[in-house]
Amino acid sequence: MRFGVLGALGVWSADGRTVAAGGPQLRALLAMLLLNVGQTVGVRRLVEGLYGPQAPSGAAHALQSQVSRLRRR
Repeated sequence: MRFGVLGALGVWSADGRTVAAGGPQLRALLAMLLLNVGQTVGVRRLVEGLYGPQAPSGAAHALQSQVSRLRRR
C-alpha cells in the first residue's frame, strides 16, 4: 500500500488503485498512525487525537472499533 499525507490523505493499493480511507475519524486515525510510522502510539494519545482532551468515557472502546474498521480496509 502507498499513502499520501501532504494535502488530502490518499491511500493506494499495491497495483495503484485508489482505496477509500473511510470517514473523518478513520482518516484521522490513519493519519496519526502514518505520522508516527515505526513507533508505538499509545491508546491515550490516539483517543485524545480523535476525541480531544475531554474524551467521552467509552472512547477507548470506540477507538478499538475504529482500529478494527481500519484493518478491514
